[in-house]
Amino acid sequence: MSIQAQTMPRDHDKLSKEAARWAARLQSSDATAADKAAFREWRDKNPAHEAAYNEFASLWGDLGGVRLPENRLQQIRRGRTLKRTGIGGSLLACLVAFGLYQNGYYDRYRADYYTKTGEIAHITLSDGSKIALNSDSAIRVRYAPDHRDIDLLRGEAFFTVAHNADRPFTVHENNLSARAVGTRYGVSTAHGDMPADVQVEEGIVEVTSASDHQLLTAGQAAELDRDGMLNIEKTDIGNETAWRDGKLVFSQKPLRDVLASLEQYRTGRIILLDDDIGNLQLSGIFDIADTDQALRSIAQRLPITFSYATPLLVIAHKK
Repeated sequence: MSIQAQTMPRDHDKLSKEAARWAARLQSSDATAADKAAFREWRDKNPAHEAAYNEFASLWGDLGGVRLPENRLQQIRRGRTLKRTGIGGSLLACLVAFGLYQNGYYDRYRADYYTKTGEIAHITLSDGSKIALNSDSAIRVRYAPDHRDIDLLRGEAFFTVAHNADRPFTVHENNLSARAVGTRYGVSTAHGDMPADVQVEEGIVEVTSASDHQLLTAGQAAELDRDGMLNIEKTDIGNETAWRDGKLVFSQKPLRDVLASLEQYRTGRIILLDDDIGNLQLSGIFDIADTDQALRSIAQRLPITFSYATPLLVIAHKK
């Protein structure tokens, strides 16, 4: 490999950092005449400097004047650059396959029932058991004379199980299983920073992981930790599974958790610019069919603003 090939990525990264730094400095309301003069000197040194700055300036315009830390601006730019850059065949194939998995296409292909983002489905199975399937979720049904197995391939589902002691009903997630004879309970797969969990509204559910085994009763929930152990706590199952009725209910929840929940029902991302606003506490009831209205309502209650950088990217920042 030539020296040029080795140094180009490093030089390009350095140039991107410099361009982002200049964009952040010039965007600031306290930018001085000296700052602007130093920028012009930097820009005129090399045509590549002006090209790099123009790309960040264009991105800044799309963000509608939101004040971004330079490192966050680089993160957003990298996502855009990846979409525009030509990628080698094998790497592109891997990225496409990963994208298909991340976007749910592979799970939907394997599923008997699935939902798209923002969609809630209610299903009745052949034995009379009922399933509420949350947004972007998928299940596979494996019924036999002596058992009833459900594979939760992605997302979240709530089960109202028809009683049949001779045919146990078991939901299988990647790292745990939840078995019941006749009860009402929910199971969700791990996603993002959220672990897999089981929530029991009625009856008793036997939950098993590779490292643990617990019996949950009504009003209890279990989360699977990194060591495969089940952490059990009391919770309001009605509120936690209000999505079954098209609602999200929060009681003194950190804003970052609220936004993560809302993100499940919309296409695209919601990005917090300031980590500290993620700790703001919020209570409320929101309609999952109109997440934009939910964001407007949150902005009225908290000292934050939501800016739509693109139809797929919402930036949350301080007022």
